[in-house]
Amino acid sequence: MTGENRHAGEYKDKPELILICRVSPNFDSIEQVDSSLQGTLQASVDNFDFCRATLMLLRDGKVPVCWHASKEKKNHGSGVAVHPERCVQLNNYLSDPENRRNKKLLDLLSPVISTNLPVFLKAGDPVGMMEIGIFNTDYQTGEYMLAKAASLGRHMADIIQESLFQRQKDRHLRKLSVWLEMVNTISSTLDIRQVLHVVAQLTADLFSSKSCIYLLQDEDQTLIPTVAVGSYDPVLKRKFKALKGRKAFPAIKKAINAKEPVVVTPRNSEKMMTREIVEDFNYGWVVLAPIMSKGKTIGIMQVDRPPEAEGFDSEEVEIIFAIARATAVAIENARLIDMLGQKEQLLHQLVNKLITAQEDERKIIAADLHDGIIQSLIAIWYRLQRLSSSEGMEPENWHSEIMELTGVLNEQIQEIRRILYDLRPIILDNYGLIPAVEAHVNSIIEKYDLPIELEISGEKQRLDSKTEVALFRILQEALTNVVKHAGATNVRVSLNIEDENVGLIVEDNGFGITKNNYNQSQPMHRLGLAGIQERALLLEGDCKIDSQPGKGTKIKVSIPSKTSSGEEQEN
Repeated sequence: MTGENRHAGEYKDKPELILICRVSPNFDSIEQVDSSLQGTLQASVDNFDFCRATLMLLRDGKVPVCWHASKEKKNHGSGVAVHPERCVQLNNYLSDPENRRNKKLLDLLSPVISTNLPVFLKAGDPVGMMEIGIFNTDYQTGEYMLAKAASLGRHMADIIQESLFQRQKDRHLRKLSVWLEMVNTISSTLDIRQVLHVVAQLTADLFSSKSCIYLLQDEDQTLIPTVAVGSYDPVLKRKFKALKGRKAFPAIKKAINAKEPVVVTPRNSEKMMTREIVEDFNYGWVVLAPIMSKGKTIGIMQVDRPPEAEGFDSEEVEIIFAIARATAVAIENARLIDMLGQKEQLLHQLVNKLITAQEDERKIIAADLHDGIIQSLIAIWYRLQRLSSSEGMEPENWHSEIMELTGVLNEQIQEIRRILYDLRPIILDNYGLIPAVEAHVNSIIEKYDLPIELEISGEKQRLDSKTEVALFRILQEALTNVVKHAGATNVRVSLNIEDENVGLIVEDNGFGITKNNYNQSQPMHRLGLAGIQERALLLEGDCKIDSQPGKGTKIKVSIPSKTSSGEEQEN
């Protein structure tokens, strides 16, 4: 086995990274950026579990320049072919000038997953582009590694940009480019991890600092360490991840309460960040800007420099706060898209459940009719045939036979009524929501020996048919969930009919719903709750589900009240 094949076998399950950066043909700072790009590329294999990494710089009309790094050989210089097959394939393809117009060169190599980043070099030049591709791994791993690769790619693009901006001494143009890059990143991907990594890297590069982003738990606002860039120190990374679940530092609490950036200096750092944290991370100058959505702080952007560095001026603090606001928009957009995707998936599941339920109901009805009612009617028919053909039968025998047949007919009438009630309770159409609710609650109490406290208040008028049917079905689904899943020993049902709204509450003391159960382990339970929410939304109502493990579940539904018309009441 050759050395090359031996290494290929050794790293066949390790992710590989390729970056292709398009820049203006005017870019001539190769020597200036060579060592920085090589060092960053090597860091990608030393710290991010890539087995190999390549950066190819493309300039129209000029020979591509490549940097390579790998775990088997460190400190390669420019042009060493660690990705021989892929690089040769790309170089051969790019030898034709027409092919250089292709905006998606990495597609030729069939990456597991890829993305693009903008590269702004100088005024008057077209926007460049960096392609980032992950190879030689499964999709799930590739998706996880892509966010880190995007952060590395952003850092290398910033190195290229900085070589020009330093020469131009135009810091305002550099700041403008950061905004353009950030807007492009936020609008070009729905992957919130990638957005957060790129934004944090942009911030760190812009201010020559370290940057990290914490998200906050909804319940207790403890820390969720999400992204940290600016240092490849594995020890610091472990310490950063270990902050998960920790209570917010005083400076973070102040930023949350004030909804404005908080600046920490070497003089007050131990008081604002705690001595342990300051010593662990060598904090000196720190800016903490709240990431807010709908008036609520959902995270913190932190930018820090060591004590020996210069502090942050007011303009830098304001820019960091603006970046935090842009990050909040990205997070909110990603959440909305995620919710939309979940809702679409749930809608498909609900439709499938509806079709399945319809077919199941038809099967049940057919079985009930065939095995029960039809068989009984056939038996009655045979017995009537026997009676009609019998001569000389005594009247008392006729009477006894007819009484038995009457009893059998009565049973079948009750069975037909049960089937009709399951399809749509006649009491709901004839007498309205309140009697239907009372009857259904009583049937659950009797059938399952489950204590249910029923409270009905407000107006007693009839509501329009859609509202009554929706509320009754919601009650049915809620109580079905209680019986099947909750393990409850006590249930409270409250129906309140007011002039403007109708409120329905179903509360139990059962097991409660964990997030995992709601999302995965009980799909039919989840669909039942989703069906309740959808019914409320269809009538412009609202449904809130409050549940904690071991503390029961509370379903609260509110629907605008619409009274039935006179015609509906007569019908």
